[in-house]
Amino acid sequence: MYFRNLVVSAFSIAIIAGLFLTLYQEFIITPLILNAEIFEVIDPASNHAVEAWSPADGIERSGFSFIANLLVCFAYSLFLMSLIATRDSINLSQGVFWGVSAYLSIFIAPALGLPPEIPGMEAAFLEGRQAWWILTVLLTAIGLWSIAFKNIGFKFVGLIMLITPHIIGAPQPEFHGFANQDPQAILVLTTLWHDFIMQTSIANALLWLIIGVLSAFLVNKFIHSIDHTE
Repeated sequence: MYFRNLVVSAFSIAIIAGLFLTLYQEFIITPLILNAEIFEVIDPASNHAVEAWSPADGIERSGFSFIANLLVCFAYSLFLMSLIATRDSINLSQGVFWGVSAYLSIFIAPALGLPPEIPGMEAAFLEGRQAWWILTVLLTAIGLWSIAFKNIGFKFVGLIMLITPHIIGAPQPEFHGFANQDPQAILVLTTLWHDFIMQTSIANALLWLIIGVLSAFLVNKFIHSIDHTE
């Protein structure tokens, strides 16, 4: 019963959060990406390569985006609800706290070293960026947990964990900026990039608030209620 309620609740949150994220991407974020692609420089050597499959624009692309967002939001919701359920009591304001903590761990902390990128930007090797992202998320999450719930000694360790990834530094490309070196293109791409960072930040903040608040509500209704009746 406990596990079933946890999974069903997390999936319900994922439907709401995934729909929100898909709509936000469709109407606000995707147009920025498409505008940036206009200025993207294509390597001539890749013109003869077999083009990888991708969903067609329109309903097909939106449908695949929703499925991808649904799966990601389900994983996020299941993880956050599992953590929240370990607390003896939870209210909606605490749900906001958990959502903000997840937002800081999964989006803000990695973005300080690896800001969201638009098409046409130079980037470091993918493997290095992935490794640093994972390290940053883990250390930030553990650090925030230690600061919030542990004694003073662990709080100090938690603070060290928060700053460690940024002392190490995120992998950086050999050349910063855009592949397209036309001055007018750089001006437009820079504006698009700043808008992209702002909109992805807003989208993720709202997403985690939705997940945090709904997780707190459903843990109270369907998880803690089981504990109280047993």
